[in-house]
Amino acid sequence: MPALRLSAVALLLSIAAASGSANAQTTLRLTWTPIGGGPQKVCEYTTDANGVSMDPATGALLAAGSFSGTDCPTGTTPVSDPVITNGITTADIPTSTTTGATHSVTWTANADSCSYAGSVTPEAIANWPLTGNVCSNATACAQGLTVPVTIPGTIGAYRFQLTCNKAGSAVTATSGLNVTVSPGGGGGDTCVNNSGISRLTFGRVQYNDTSGRDTDLTLFENVFGHNPGGESRLFPGTVNLNQRIFIPRNQYVSLKFTVPPNFPNQTYGQFRFEETQPATLRMSFTISKTCGDFSATPTPPMTAPCIMNNGPVNSTLAWGYYVGATNICQVLPGETYYLNIIHASLSNLTGSGCTGTCGNTIQNQKSGGTGWPASIEETE
Repeated sequence: MPALRLSAVALLLSIAAASGSANAQTTLRLTWTPIGGGPQKVCEYTTDANGVSMDPATGALLAAGSFSGTDCPTGTTPVSDPVITNGITTADIPTSTTTGATHSVTWTANADSCSYAGSVTPEAIANWPLTGNVCSNATACAQGLTVPVTIPGTIGAYRFQLTCNKAGSAVTATSGLNVTVSPGGGGGDTCVNNSGISRLTFGRVQYNDTSGRDTDLTLFENVFGHNPGGESRLFPGTVNLNQRIFIPRNQYVSLKFTVPPNFPNQTYGQFRFEETQPATLRMSFTISKTCGDFSATPTPPMTAPCIMNNGPVNSTLAWGYYVGATNICQVLPGETYYLNIIHASLSNLTGSGCTGTCGNTIQNQKSGGTGWPASIEETE
């Protein structure tokens, strides 16, 4: 049997020796180095009900029991690997949430210690420490925790991870979730409370060449004013820019924009549903003074041309500041509007042909006028 160098149990044994009496069944965790060197190993030795006692004649410590674990000098029962029995899932916290939101994360584990190591939080979160153990013995880890988590004010990429270990096992068990945090309250906007659908405020936008980015989807300039390597361009944005906004079923995007106060008369354009991908064949657009306004009839001061309802590929919504024109959606200098987009008919907002997440191509197309800065008249 290899020689033992007992370090982790020294204090426990000295207490038993000093007491001169037997203790209840005791589990000793032994850290030892094999004769000849090599990495330290850890195993457990469990006494019988007599525990550890001292021979009154010799002062020797006495114990009867058995070793367990593959790293033990003797014994046949290996130490099991840690297992997270109830991990972190989207039932605890969604992959997309907002600042100020509160979620309840519940976890349990068959382990000797667990921590939140591997988590990434741009700002400190109460009840979610990034250092130290959150359980330090098998009983506590098996009981686990239910943790209320309030998302702080920093938007961006977060990761919530549980990391667990077990003495004698080289395996580390993890369970985690990447979460995108966007501004709470939809960027401060008050949106129509449409039953069965919700506003997507942060998500993926992509070019036809598949390059893309994750961005705040509450602002027009972040989508149709995108300028790779430069600042986002305010309304009317980048000429003829094609963008795929990936919108899950039963969600919509509402892009807020303000027409420049000096916007010249007879400047106009259109939003064109250019290409389907991956599957849904219909889309609806509205321009409104209200976030999430998917009314099939125009809400004053908007007019009928401000609505494209359940349009197929190549459908358009024409807009412009063009005094006297009645066939376009009039947007006036200095006024604020919302471009509302959904993969569904306005008569059935939850009846989308998109079964998962869809990203049809929409083009910000120039039709005419001098309100488009010449320096950005290009197709990207």
